[in-house]
Amino acid sequence: MIYLFLSIASSTVIVILFKYFEKYKVDLYYPIIINYFVASGLGLFLNDYKTGFVEVFQSNWIFLAIIIGTLLIAMFFVIGLSIQKAGITVTTVSSRMSLIIPITFSIIYYNESVSTVKIAGIVLAIMAIFFSLMRKGKIKLNQKYFYLPFIAFVGGGISDALVKYSQQEYLSFDNTALFSGILFTFSAVIGVFISFFKKTPIKSFFKPKILISGILLGAANFGSMLFFIKALANCKFESSIVFGFNHIGIILFSAVFATIVFKEKLSLINKIGIVLAFLSILILSRV
Repeated sequence: MIYLFLSIASSTVIVILFKYFEKYKVDLYYPIIINYFVASGLGLFLNDYKTGFVEVFQSNWIFLAIIIGTLLIAMFFVIGLSIQKAGITVTTVSSRMSLIIPITFSIIYYNESVSTVKIAGIVLAIMAIFFSLMRKGKIKLNQKYFYLPFIAFVGGGISDALVKYSQQEYLSFDNTALFSGILFTFSAVIGVFISFFKKTPIKSFFKPKILISGILLGAANFGSMLFFIKALANCKFESSIVFGFNHIGIILFSAVFATIVFKEKLSLINKIGIVLAFLSILILSRV
């Protein structure tokens, strides 16, 4: 359970950092690119699985790392565009609801157990996410751009499902950091190409505020991926439940922090979502 807690904590730090970026008007593009280099470096530095460069590219998980790394940075830009065009609430809800895909994948592909109690807990978790992210009791969607939150939903879900598949089929305790580092390396490489085509000034990445933001985000991002993979491998619960715990935990931790530190006020429907989150955890922990 310690890895699941550390994964939730790392993901919550990411949410908190984005709130600070918004507060201090940090341009997200630059820290995001730096973050992938930091996460990549941490993965390669902390790697316990001694192997050479050639062996890495001959490994049976390299194509999965490429796909996941590509999806990670692609989804960042999709979510950013969706927030601008389709709306922040519908985008946030869609990306969080993507847990439906890896849960379904784990149950069907790996033949995980299905029971009334488990289904009830997962449904409550999904409702909790929906209610806790609602603002002013409704979702406004610019119908012209409805496909953007849908892509965020599908892309995020496929990415999580591929992480599960990689963990189950190819990864061990020793090479998890290497796998995480390599997939972030591909995200970083794609980020460099994007920066090149955007003709981004190099000096923009080295402003102290940008650099510190990127380093902190990269450390949290790496921790989120590393600990989540280890949680999938070592937690006593089935993966479908771990996905639910992870998403609900992030929602709860973020809500508590935002209420205490940022003085954000929760609406009645948000509070109902928090209560449902606790109920779903209680139910799923008994499966």
